[in-house]
Formats: sequence, structure tokens, C-alpha cells
Amino acid sequence: MAGILFADGKIGSNAFMEMTDTYVNRQQEIIRASAALFDRVGYHGASMNMIAEAVNLGKPTLYHYFRSKSEILFAMHRELMSVLVDAHNARQQETSRPDELLRGLCYDTIKFIVEHPGYTRAFFEHYHDLDESQRSALSEHRKSYLNMVIELIRSGIKDGLFAECDVRNTALAFLGACNWTYQWMPSDRRLDVSAVAENLSRLFLSGLMRR
Repeated sequence: MAGILFADGKIGSNAFMEMTDTYVNRQQEIIRASAALFDRVGYHGASMNMIAEAVNLGKPTLYHYFRSKSEILFAMHRELMSVLVDAHNARQQETSRPDELLRGLCYDTIKFIVEHPGYTRAFFEHYHDLDESQRSALSEHRKSYLNMVIELIRSGIKDGLFAECDVRNTALAFLGACNWTYQWMPSDRRLDVSAVAENLSRLFLSGLMRR
């Protein structure tokens, strides 16, 4: 059974602790509560004591699930990346068109931002609060995600769908446009995720399409 991996590759804080559904569910509960707490008081304003209180655990018990606040932050980063990659892989079973896949990536990103504002704020604003080994592990995930977008754009150019462009800069611009919505989307509940994603991706793709 898969569990939350720590930066050193171990599962859980106790090498001999059997992974159970209850254990994994408790980890997820801690992550969700921490995300809400980080969003409310800030990452640096939250303490392990506050996290333990939020999930009705004693502080020593909390350390059985996560050995530090940065490990909770690390788990948030991994989960966000996994959700987006899994959604993309599922969509690839339905279409191979690069424009539709980019539109889907935009939608998935904005949907996650709206539904999990604490996760995304921690992801974008506290990457450098992770320790070096954690940043190194996540750096590979981020590079892989960027390369996935680069390959979609490159594929669109090869198929004659997109105009010639600097694929890396274009991919970074696309991700920047999608990611920056975390600054304003969650605070405006009047906005519809599908409509915003469609408008944003249309604006981007209209400049990318071959004429």
C-alpha cells in the first residue's frame, strides 16, 4: 500500500510501523488541516502544537506521522504534483491533441487552486522553506512537469497545429499564467473554474496556433 513518502524515501516516521488505511487517512487529515492552518496564519505562524490541536492529537503522536513541519509541507508539494500528473495521464486516454491537453492542464490547475487554496499557497510561497534534500527531490518533479508541457507544445508544432516558437519560454509562460490565478481565483467565488480556464487557455492558444 502506498503511503506518504518522506524526503529520505521512508514511509511514515517509524520504519517498523505497518501502513494501514487508518494511518494513511490520518496523514491526509493532518495535511488538510495543516494546509488550512498555513493559509490562515501563514507557514511560519503555524507550529506543530497548533497542527496537533487542529487534528486532536497529542504532539508526540503527531510526530509518528510527520517528523517536522517541513515534512508536511513536502507532502503537500508531492500531492499537488501527483494530482495534476494523474489528471493529465487520464485525459491522454481520451485525446492526444496538444491543444486539448494544454486546455485540460489549465483547467486542472485552476480547479485545484480553487478547491485547495492552502495547498497551492504553500506550494508557491514556501518552496524555499523546505530543506535541501526535499527541494532536490521536488525539483525533479517540477522539471518533469515542465518537460511534459514542453513536449506538448513541441508535438503541436510538429503536427502543424502550433506556430514555431521557443518551446521552453512558451511552456513557462503558459504555466505562469495558469499558476498565478492562485493570487485571485480563491477569493472571488463568483468566478467559474471552467469559464476562467477556457478564457485563459483560449487567450494563450490563440497566440500559439498556426495561421
